[in-house]
Amino acid sequence: MDDNENAAPTTCIVCGINDGGEAANSQDVHWLRRDDSLRLGVCSGCADWVNAWDKGTRQMADSSSPSVLDQLIQNATLPSLSHVLLEIYDLLSSETAGADQIAQLIGTDTGLSARTLRLANSAYYGLSRKITTIPEALSRIGPFDLWWLLLTTEVKSLFYGIDRSLADMSGFWRHSLMVASASRVLAERYGVGNPAELFVAGLLHDAGKLLLLRYLPVDYGAVLQQQATGKIPLHQVERESLGFDHAEAGGRLLDRWQLPTALIEPVAGHHRDYLALTPTSLVAVANELAHWMESADMAITLPEIADEQTAAATERLFRRLADLVL
Repeated sequence: MDDNENAAPTTCIVCGINDGGEAANSQDVHWLRRDDSLRLGVCSGCADWVNAWDKGTRQMADSSSPSVLDQLIQNATLPSLSHVLLEIYDLLSSETAGADQIAQLIGTDTGLSARTLRLANSAYYGLSRKITTIPEALSRIGPFDLWWLLLTTEVKSLFYGIDRSLADMSGFWRHSLMVASASRVLAERYGVGNPAELFVAGLLHDAGKLLLLRYLPVDYGAVLQQQATGKIPLHQVERESLGFDHAEAGGRLLDRWQLPTALIEPVAGHHRDYLALTPTSLVAVANELAHWMESADMAITLPEIADEQTAAATERLFRRLADLVL
């Protein structure tokens, strides 16, 4: 008997067709890409995924393993946040640190210095007088607002170049800003948590998607395609296919970046069920509110804790900040 007859079938990682199983026309599969050691490939019917395959990390393609996320965090060449941003956050958390120390730190990083001046001279802050120094910029914008703006531009640059066939990055950042705005409005209205920190947690709540789009484009692209053709929420499809969801991945990424627990926990838990509005559950509520505001689907309902007044305040804040972030 031919050894090939006993070999496991090769399966298309996108559509699932194989060259030796029960799929229709399985014996006639034409492979555009194929990895015999993994028994995985991209068939001719899924040509749009060839680029993603070529960029992919296929040693992790057996994503039924519960250790996939561990492998991803440990082995992927993860983008690192500027140590300056982490040191600035430590200063912001200190009762004794002043603006002069923050300005000095920013001045040690040419890229952050240029972004700081560009932000300070944007139309959002007015153009009455050109800002030329970091201390002036810090005074105009405010220490914490400057920090989260610099953090946002840093994260955007770290994940620049994600395949547009996989994700609409403009839509991604619009939704992220909407959740951030909702998080701040909810925190201020109900007196839950630190509004500024929860704003940042809302802004980064989907950072796990960026990680998966960059480092598991083939696997995650298949997850996105599966979710788009059905009615199961994305985080549930992720758990079934990968063994974890993007919320957990985002929490692990923020932990790798050494960001504080006050940011990590709301991000990691933004798809968990909640019983009450707490600093940990607030971003989950903000995410539901944002989806309600963005969707024309009548099946998506307004979270009980929120109302149309909260939505209106969220929309106003979103519009004010859009030019800065988007």
